[in-house]
Amino acid sequence: MRSTWWELLSYRDLLFNLISIELKLRYRHSVLGFLWQIINPLFYLLLLSIVFSRVIRFNIENYTIYLFAGLASWLMIQQSSVVATGSIVNNQGLIRKIYIPKLIFPVAVLTAQYIDHVILVIILFFFSLFFGLSPNGSLVLLPLIILAHYFFSLGLSLIFASAQVKVRDVQHIVAIIFQALFYATPIIYSLDFLPEKFRWLMYFNPFYYFVESLRYPVYYLAFPPAHISGPVIGLTAVSFLFGLFIFRRGEKYFVFHLS
Repeated sequence: MRSTWWELLSYRDLLFNLISIELKLRYRHSVLGFLWQIINPLFYLLLLSIVFSRVIRFNIENYTIYLFAGLASWLMIQQSSVVATGSIVNNQGLIRKIYIPKLIFPVAVLTAQYIDHVILVIILFFFSLFFGLSPNGSLVLLPLIILAHYFFSLGLSLIFASAQVKVRDVQHIVAIIFQALFYATPIIYSLDFLPEKFRWLMYFNPFYYFVESLRYPVYYLAFPPAHISGPVIGLTAVSFLFGLFIFRRGEKYFVFHLS
């Protein structure tokens, strides 16, 4: 692993350029540019907030912040992982011509995505102030929670990107699976909404722990308890290490599957 990061560090100029290119290409010929990354989730938040607080009426205090925190956590993992799935295939022309550490491509795509998501979390913070929530010392953990989301997403991205090289349907399959998991994760509803006999199933959903970990400092105004922070740390380590293992084991064969 040490050699992997030293190799990335030696190509840091290329990494920064790839991140910059990723951001520029995403907003090229767009009038509002990066603001679309903020407008889209905020519109989605407004729509869901109206439906589930006014129509279906979930009895959750400060529901907008509850929902916003859940969405911010979910989008960090879902959008980043889906987009980074195609990072190797989309750069196959460059990979076939010269030697570049292949890890640099999913890292660049994921980092560019997270720049937008960090801005979204900052907006979440100001939303919580607007709705009368008073932040406290638990906010010091927010950067670490975002970092855990990042490395968990990176692990997933490395697995998906490796699979995408061999089977080009993977990105579509991953997007569909995430769409289903959105409703199987307490983002728009709370755990109390589920019948008690089914709540234990949620503890096998890894995304539940990440969603709750972000909610604690900005919604519950508390430090994440051990039964949330423990699984987040464990899942982050397992996802990242396993993803890196799969990626490094298969990268030597990528060029034979790229055409």
